Amino acid sequence: MIKGRADKSSLFRGLIFGIIIGVVFTAAAVLAYQKSGDARFCGSCHSMGMVHGAWQLSHHHQYTCTECHLPDTHLAGKVAYKTRAGLNDLIHETIRDYPAGFGISAESRRIVNENCLRCHASTVLNTPMASDGADCLTCHRYLVHGRGVDEGG
Repeated sequence: MIKGRADKSSLFRGLIFGIIIGVVFTAAAVLAYQKSGDARFCGSCHSMGMVHGAWQLSHHHQYTCTECHLPDTHLAGKVAYKTRAGLNDLIHETIRDYPAGFGISAESRRIVNENCLRCHASTVLNTPMASDGADCLTCHRYLVHGRGVDEGG
């Protein structure tokens, strides 16, 4: 009888401990996700200094980096993309091998274009861009981040 009660008590304590660890881990993950989407965090990397400064002076400075550079999808999709892109940036920033004047990938270009259209759909609706599926960045590449001299890694 006493052994059964001890087993239930240790099982209960283990369950409570697991829940606490889960809550702490979840809170840390949410905080890290929120902080890493802040423009100050994005601009803290050496290779992003110029684009961050230009963004601050642009008409889009009220939007966070993630509003334009993350896919407009469910949370799991955003976290997966942000993790993959963030690790890529971290590796290249750490070993300082970003070339001067680096561009964005085809996937990133698609995401940025979709996000441009999400906000500016009514502006584009009655233009040739709407029917031709034109790339917003072809004409508006320097609109937010300017034409500064890229420093590279």
